[in-house]
Amino acid sequence: MNSVDKISFSLFFGEEPEAACYGYIERNRDGHMIALYNSYGEEIDMDGGHKFTRVQSLGKFDDEDRDNFYSLLEGDGVG
Repeated sequence: MNSVDKISFSLFFGEEPEAACYGYIERNRDGHMIALYNSYGEEIDMDGGHKFTRVQSLGKFDDEDRDNFYSLLEGDGVG
């Protein structure tokens, strides 16, 4: 089971955002970050000079069935 958390960026591609900037982090079952997403749910470069803090956990999903992943994002207002 993977999990997805909502995050708040304090640095986004090495720059401080002008307004509140949110995104999402996907973690594997061991808790390691495996993907980073912008506020639109689009995957972004994990090595882009980002600094962020966790806001809340959105839930867990089976990596074999990505539909639940997208449902979690939609529940947070993405899409």
